[in-house]
Amino acid sequence: METREINIVEAAIRMILRYGMARTTMSDVAHEAGISRQTLYASFASKEDLLRASIRHLADRNVADIISDCAKTTDLAAQLDVVIHHTAVRSFELLHASPDANDIVSGFNSACKEELSEASARYQALIEDILRPRKASIEAAGMSLEQLADFIQKSTLTIKHEARDMAHLQQLTQALRVMVLRVVS
Repeated sequence: METREINIVEAAIRMILRYGMARTTMSDVAHEAGISRQTLYASFASKEDLLRASIRHLADRNVADIISDCAKTTDLAAQLDVVIHHTAVRSFELLHASPDANDIVSGFNSACKEELSEASARYQALIEDILRPRKASIEAAGMSLEQLADFIQKSTLTIKHEARDMAHLQQLTQALRVMVLRVVS
């Protein structure tokens, strides 16, 4: 995306977190981005296009952060912490900072299911790359690399939506971390 599109997407994310999906309008986003509605529509033809770009932008940022942070260590526990932080904890914090988290989740799911699916596939591929050096241990435990990566990705997705509060989120992520480390040891 170009700088102008990134600025628009970041404005959209701020507005969605502030007001929820249903109440955020294209006019709100244009105002927040400091542009005209015509400029906004020149970049994004519809609210759905803008939402897809927002999901893609957040996923791109998370993937880049995960890659960067995981490159700093070869320790699997630390790499799992990075993945969990960027895919579950960060999302949990974002959603719960919004006054209407359920509206955000349902709005993204209904409008942008394909984009969310693509983001999930990217996270799973990234997790597979992290686990690849332990493939023999994973297979010795009776799982495939792909199964374990899928389990971790789906677990982080579920955890961030099902945790009651931050303490519960930490308990769930700790359980996931312990289980994965036992499988690969």
